[in-house]
Amino acid sequence: MTLALLSSTMNTNELISQLRKFVLIKSGLRNIDPAHCKTISEYIFKETKNYISETTVKRFFGFAQVTHKFSLFTLNSLSQYVGYIDWESFCKGKKVQTQDEDDVWSDLRIRCRAITEASLVEKKNSSGIPFDSTANRSFLYADFDYFLKNNYQFTAISAQPGQGKSILLAHLIEHFFFSDNALHPKDIVLLINSDTIIEIIQNDLSLKDWFNKEFKFGGVSELISYFRKNHTERKGRFILVVDGVDQFLSNDTYFKILTDFLLGVEESNFVKIVLGLRVNNWVNMQPTISGSAFLTNAWYKGLFFDNDNGTNVPLLNKEEILFSLSHIEKRAIKEEDLHHGLINQFRTPFWLQVYYKLKKENNTIRLDNYLICFELINYFLENKIFLSKDSTEKIIILKEVSSSISKGHVRHRVAKEKILSTITLYPTAYQELIYGGILIEEKRLTTSIPTEVIRFLNDDIYTYFLFLQLKEKFKFKPDENFFKEILTIYSDQIDLLSLMLNWSIRFCINRNEIQALKQIFKLPFSNKEKNKAFDFICDVAVFELEKTGSNFNSQTIDMHFIDIMVMGKILSQNYKEAIKKISSKVVNDDVQIMLNVIEASNCIIDMDEKGLAESMHLLKRHLKILHDLFPINPNDLILYFYNILANKPNNGKTLADKIISLRQQIELSNPHKNEELTSIEMISYRLVLIVLFTNKNYEECRNFLEAILKKFPNIFYLRSSVFSSFLLIMITQTYIKLNLNKQAKRIIQLLDKVIDENKTYFTPHTKSAYIFSESKFS
Repeated sequence: MTLALLSSTMNTNELISQLRKFVLIKSGLRNIDPAHCKTISEYIFKETKNYISETTVKRFFGFAQVTHKFSLFTLNSLSQYVGYIDWESFCKGKKVQTQDEDDVWSDLRIRCRAITEASLVEKKNSSGIPFDSTANRSFLYADFDYFLKNNYQFTAISAQPGQGKSILLAHLIEHFFFSDNALHPKDIVLLINSDTIIEIIQNDLSLKDWFNKEFKFGGVSELISYFRKNHTERKGRFILVVDGVDQFLSNDTYFKILTDFLLGVEESNFVKIVLGLRVNNWVNMQPTISGSAFLTNAWYKGLFFDNDNGTNVPLLNKEEILFSLSHIEKRAIKEEDLHHGLINQFRTPFWLQVYYKLKKENNTIRLDNYLICFELINYFLENKIFLSKDSTEKIIILKEVSSSISKGHVRHRVAKEKILSTITLYPTAYQELIYGGILIEEKRLTTSIPTEVIRFLNDDIYTYFLFLQLKEKFKFKPDENFFKEILTIYSDQIDLLSLMLNWSIRFCINRNEIQALKQIFKLPFSNKEKNKAFDFICDVAVFELEKTGSNFNSQTIDMHFIDIMVMGKILSQNYKEAIKKISSKVVNDDVQIMLNVIEASNCIIDMDEKGLAESMHLLKRHLKILHDLFPINPNDLILYFYNILANKPNNGKTLADKIISLRQQIELSNPHKNEELTSIEMISYRLVLIVLFTNKNYEECRNFLEAILKKFPNIFYLRSSVFSSFLLIMITQTYIKLNLNKQAKRIIQLLDKVIDENKTYFTPHTKSAYIFSESKFS
């Protein structure tokens, strides 16, 4: 088709008007003023590498006098900016036909197509992740096709905020009507977005006035009547899709306009109406639908409609999540690449949007790290609440909702009447929370009288505000009582207790209040909770260290962090990674040396000769500090293991003499309390015992263990560190090697009681070693 033929249905001015709309949408603007033109010029150059001056852009939008026609270069560049090859391609894209203007159906198609294409561009640009990365929900296609082909006139895509109803509608329209292999290319689709509704309101038009202005019909019913009388002119179905109107439906006047519109639509077999609605508006519309026999019979809920939750948009499945993540990451993502907690979180599409934005700002976040679940929530709420308008009022409302929810309530919701006074005080903030999807209004229909209830978008946000209240209660100072509060309040809600612990860990490390975290291991949290907490501490520490401007950084890491690292499970992969990364960045010499020694200990356990050599190279620079800092130079112990791995000879007598000397010093010590046991001692004693046992010097190993017990007579009652269970395992194995079976059995019995006591901190390795030792006597 040549440009000369376009005037038969749409003249050049109309096409340029449509191009203006597309340029605005592409630039993320609803309205334009002269100040925007420079920015648009820069956007066009960035996208197309074609330079259109600010003045030309002003002329294009009518802010400067037009003295001549726009050049083909200008029109081509603008067309390329909005996704077309050139100006002629843009014009062809409007599907302009050569029929006479008397062809009403073709004229209607052209007018609807222009609005729908602009609305689709707006939907794609509004997507929180690139549209091509969104799941197309193809398993829903057959259900939508059933609606189109059968005797139903109305349907709704009903979902909670963030479940992807608008993106789903965009995929449905492209698949069925606009794609190269569209199933129903002859049908006319009119997609109306919120921008169109705003335009109608701003121009003080009624729906009828706007419909008449755009399509030369006085409404949908008049359109139905015309094509019923002139049925030979109709070449397909007319599908009206209305989305993005939820923000207006809280206004009773606008809600009535919508319901009156539905009731006023004439029955027809070729007009289909699709509404995109949030669940609360769908529920509010039920009296209108059920009160009309016509609407009840003509309404299709869909095969996937969930009556309990009022939605027909299923959560994302595993394959759809992996599809989107693979596109975001630009590499194939498999299920094993994700932490299992993320699968459940990403089932709601908007968390993928949050992840995409967070990934842009912080490329160090990892999908296999549980911490990301918390970072997503924090990032989302910071931007949606704490940095938004009326943030103070919103936080007051959200805290009121979280504190009003009954403990243990399965859906974490509260009757609206309970917080009505707060809502009344801050109506604007409340409406923004509802429209923003932070809070959800629902009707509880299981009671004798239906009641309105309010809940958070999901339980993660509820937990966040519970933790916020806890912080405020203790004036943002995490101490022993802070953690006792968690232990007391959530003792019968294990999952919630675990979440509160994780928020606390993140909070403490973020503020560099590391010492407070020791309370987790001292207080009677369960062994499982302590093991999980230790892994999470390692994850958060690495993450915070890599953040710009973090309070926990290379200069602030001190001995409190070492204390926690020493008391935890040394076989944890999280632990090994944290030690390796942090040791390479920390500034304090003493702390760095201790981390290097711990890292060398990890290499010994892993039989990593290369890693051990690297650790020894680092430690050689600090031999004097090592000698002064430790009761026995760890470099001597590490060298012993390295020589074994490298098949080199050892001067065993010299090392043995040093160990005996240390043991004698320990034996001469007065009894100490467990609280006096230092991290340096635990590191040294552990290395010595491993050297002795590996060298099969079981008698001296026994002597050394007894020396430790003499200095710390209550060491087996230490519940805040895995060191005590390590000693029990070492004693058991040593007695077995010395054929002291009676003593070994007695220690195994003690170990059995320790492991059976849920509040003791021991690792899975301890449990395995216990089972192995016990098997010797079974």
